[in-house]
Amino acid sequence: MTKPLRVAALIDLSRTPLSGGHVKGWENRARGAARSDLPLDLTLFFSGSNPPEEWAPNVHIRYLPPVFSTARLKFLPYVPDHTDLAPYHPALARELKTFDVIHTTDGYFNFAKTAEKVSRKYGIPLTNSFHTDTPAYARVFTRKTIETLFGKSWLAQLLLNVFKIPEKQEKKMLARLFKHLSACSQVFANRVEDRTLTRKVLSDEKIHSMNACVDPEMFGPHRRDREGVEREYNIPAGRIVALFVGRLDVGKNIYTLIEAMETLIAEGLPLHLITAGVGPAEQDLRERLNGHVSIAGFIGSDELARLYASADFLALTSEVEIRSIAATEALASGLPVLVSEKSGVAPLFDFTPAMKIVQSGTENWTTAIRTFASDPALREHMDKVADSYGRNCINSWKDGIHDLFNAWQLAAAQKKTEG
Repeated sequence: MTKPLRVAALIDLSRTPLSGGHVKGWENRARGAARSDLPLDLTLFFSGSNPPEEWAPNVHIRYLPPVFSTARLKFLPYVPDHTDLAPYHPALARELKTFDVIHTTDGYFNFAKTAEKVSRKYGIPLTNSFHTDTPAYARVFTRKTIETLFGKSWLAQLLLNVFKIPEKQEKKMLARLFKHLSACSQVFANRVEDRTLTRKVLSDEKIHSMNACVDPEMFGPHRRDREGVEREYNIPAGRIVALFVGRLDVGKNIYTLIEAMETLIAEGLPLHLITAGVGPAEQDLRERLNGHVSIAGFIGSDELARLYASADFLALTSEVEIRSIAATEALASGLPVLVSEKSGVAPLFDFTPAMKIVQSGTENWTTAIRTFASDPALREHMDKVADSYGRNCINSWKDGIHDLFNAWQLAAAQKKTEG
């Protein structure tokens, strides 16, 4: 019998019912591993104090309390997800030294830095996958923090326009990422800019794409319930329903969508927005789109699947997405997607016509939504393409785990060759 490959996947975030796509994606990969017949023993490490979980004989969930969480930084006005800022995690290091491969899902924080040290000390191969444009996030939230703390004061202008603190923070994060990639033997990178950065330290055969995956039993056109959604979310019949999935904050570019919808509603277009997520923009949504917005808050996968299959389009305004579980689930449900050009989402789906790519800025989003809402033939065409793409081009999580396993095997084999 083949000895299972023992892999530790590090997700330096808390795992809660409110967790975003990064955490949810790895939960689904773990379920895929549990259903597969691969010789793989997978352990996911999260930040937290929960007891360990055994999802299957070959799939384990571990939680380690953070050494120094961003939750301690009470002066920060808003942090979308807390992480561990300490440079080393002794408890994690003790556990990692028993694995065949260590896989990181960021290159910046405590788990990733600890993994580098363990990999170097014990010769354990290190692999990585890109999930979020953290440097861009750092720029956005550094600016937001300065503006919240200091308003439009001379100090804020000095920090933003003279010292350019947000841009410097972005460059610092990019430098940290480059250092981490230099320690890796295999990397998953989909965006052109991420692959270009990785090519500075790894050859093309060591750079892989991570395919979009979905649970086809949960997400699909079979979940459509338009009449029920209109009734339960107080949506008048005849409205064109946009769906936004994710945190309601500046990081997801929600205000661009609010401004575009506000303009188009004033023009008389019969638009309605459903938001699935929580965040500080909730009150602005209620006030500015009054009567044309339904704020669902946090909802589970079952209800989300019904919304995907019943809406008219998904608005993916975020410019910092590298992969998007929302876009994947939307297409699998036969739902067209309007997506930011700056994100890395459209290339992940081979620029399918089921997606309309939108350039940055409120004016461009206003035009794109107006065009979509005003053209029934375009909506019908995108519906059909999305339905076909979802049925024929998106793998299940069970199939998707093979991509990761193959790279992990290569990393382990490379260690044996070098040894």
